[in-house]
Amino acid sequence: MPKHLYSLPVLSGFITWLVVSGLSINVMLNNDFSLQAIGIAACLYLIYVSLWLLLVSDDSSQKLKRAKSVATVVMFCVVIGIYFAVPLSFNSILMGILCGALPYLFTIRTALIIGSLWSLPLYFVFRFYWNDEHMFVTALLFWTFNMFAITMIHTTLKEQQAKEKAEESNRQLVSMQALLNEASKQSERVRIARNIHDLLGHHLTALSINLQVASLQSEGEVKANIEKCHGLAKLLLSDVREAVSDIRNKGEVDLKTAIHSIVEQVPNLEVDVNIAKELHIEDIHIADTIIKCIQESITNTLRHARGKHLDIDLSASGGSLVLDITNDGEVNKILKIGNGLTGMKERIELLSGKIAFYTQKNSFKTQIEIPMVTND
Repeated sequence: MPKHLYSLPVLSGFITWLVVSGLSINVMLNNDFSLQAIGIAACLYLIYVSLWLLLVSDDSSQKLKRAKSVATVVMFCVVIGIYFAVPLSFNSILMGILCGALPYLFTIRTALIIGSLWSLPLYFVFRFYWNDEHMFVTALLFWTFNMFAITMIHTTLKEQQAKEKAEESNRQLVSMQALLNEASKQSERVRIARNIHDLLGHHLTALSINLQVASLQSEGEVKANIEKCHGLAKLLLSDVREAVSDIRNKGEVDLKTAIHSIVEQVPNLEVDVNIAKELHIEDIHIADTIIKCIQESITNTLRHARGKHLDIDLSASGGSLVLDITNDGEVNKILKIGNGLTGMKERIELLSGKIAFYTQKNSFKTQIEIPMVTND
């Protein structure tokens, strides 16, 4: 059985349906209703709960969205059928449960209008079919219940969306902070290398020249010592230049830490990160592009695919950086490239790279190649 059926809202809705239908059938059995009438009522209740289980499914594919819209209309008709079959006004609770699904399908204004219209059949059926003269007050009370259900579900959805946006913003801030730290480290390395070159390098060069001049103006043992010092100065100058080059060339970005800082902030998603040990990235722009692509993939997995697992593989091959991102969840056979994927493509093209999207069975894969220079 799917995990979402064990969630508290689904279980509470199912228990409510069970109590309402059980009490109604029991009343009909104890009041000499015909077996045919009881059978019709039982069928209507079963149709209602079957469609409701479809309605609360966590599958949000386009095809199922259309099916849910149709199911909502059919359930409305089923509830009206129950009004005619069972002379118990508390069956309007089933209409209240159905109204709770409207904010998922419509705007709050449209949902409130539809919920109000759906409250009218209760009054007309019980007032004119069952001749209940006091039905107006009951219908009014159930209408307020429907409005309350719609408003509460809408508020919950808004809070959930706000939470998701806050989490996404937090991930972006974390990644930005990580990249800024790496950029700061690179800037500091360059500053240190420049200072060593400009100060120590220039002084050593001047010392070497002075020693060379002194060697020409001296003789004997003094000249030998000066030439020895001159050789040491040249060697030291060579070591300084090599150290400066090493500081500049070894300024790689700690991308692994930056990526892990992002994925650790993702709720309800298992992320596996595999980064090749021999991979070295020095260009902060490449690192930023990788981070942005991973962020977009995380967002797509959570928001659109409703996935639970994401694989990130980063390696170097043939002078290029290769990034493979694969997520599970809902996959449309027809790939529609939206703003997110378009933004990824534009970032990769700015670095003269290539990007491709593949839809596989129950998975979506993004493959990225970016030209780069690796340092072993």
